[in-house]
Amino acid sequence: MRSTVRCIALAACLVIGATGGSASGLDSGVFGYDEWQRALAELPVDSNQVVYPFSATPEMVEWASVKLAPYVTSSPEVRLQTLQKAFFEADEFEFEYDQARTLTAEEAFAARNGNCMSFTSLFIALSRSVGIPTFLVSVKRQPDVEMDQGLVVVNRHVVAGYRAPTRIYTYDFYVASSTPVAGLRVIDDLTASAIYHTNIGGLAIRQGDLPTAIHNLQIATVLAPGWAPGWVNLGVAFSRLGEQEAAFDALQMALEAEPSNSSALINLSKVYRDQGRKDEADIAMRAAAEGTRNPFTLITLADAEILRGDFEEARRYLRRARWWYAKEPYVYDAMARLAQIEGDSEKAQKYRDKAAELRREEAQESD
Repeated sequence: MRSTVRCIALAACLVIGATGGSASGLDSGVFGYDEWQRALAELPVDSNQVVYPFSATPEMVEWASVKLAPYVTSSPEVRLQTLQKAFFEADEFEFEYDQARTLTAEEAFAARNGNCMSFTSLFIALSRSVGIPTFLVSVKRQPDVEMDQGLVVVNRHVVAGYRAPTRIYTYDFYVASSTPVAGLRVIDDLTASAIYHTNIGGLAIRQGDLPTAIHNLQIATVLAPGWAPGWVNLGVAFSRLGEQEAAFDALQMALEAEPSNSSALINLSKVYRDQGRKDEADIAMRAAAEGTRNPFTLITLADAEILRGDFEEARRYLRRARWWYAKEPYVYDAMARLAQIEGDSEKAQKYRDKAAELRREEAQESD
């Protein structure tokens, strides 16, 4: 059988698709609500439909001011670390992680939970309210991937940042650190709004609400046309609606923003295959495999090689998948398929047993 893979991207510990693109940097000037409004007014989008994730209510400003009152003469770095620690004070705030919830700063303050984007938006809103110019940062690290009802979800990470003269300090859920500027991407406020709408659109895809997904993703791509994940998710949504030409155009835009985006290439391969363009589909899929660690891409390639009868090439892809994701049950499912086709029932059962064991462990961890 051939696996069909569709990738979406989420940011804050969630961004659907992939990193990258040419999002504005620190010198773009679009930082703060006033600058955001001015920039938004120049774009072809209904401003009433666009969410600004960093707004702070008077209650939030008061809370931050009280927490930092003893540190008014301290450095910004000390004040930011103090603010970060206050998020997890027992019986006071106790912010809890919830990967599925992308919230604005106001919503996160009220709910006391959310994903990394929610935490980061809240942290930025509160720190800016006391005069510290923080901003969103995309961190370069290997993304987590997961399978959800036929979708491969690529989870990427964002944190809050503060720029000192020689480095950027980053503030994550539990850890503050300093990282050379070259290792990070500073995200301006327009692109931050685009990431918010990308996440909301990605969640809507997972929930099967395609009109909501498309509405949010079209906003995201107007706000930040260089942010590839927004285009990737839009392509997935259109594809699920059966609008293949619109899906193709969106995925092409993703590749213009980020030519090596593996999620865009995977989804483009599916569009090509649906159109009967087998050669182009194979080229896109092989391009996606170059340098990828996404196990589901590698599994799809392995299944394609099995259909061709090239079992050794299939085995090569699966070894790569297992090397990077040794605890992913789907990898062992694929290895079992290969072993069964090669006539080794004993080995196939061994791999099926391993997949079942890993799924039991996942279930126990989630309880």
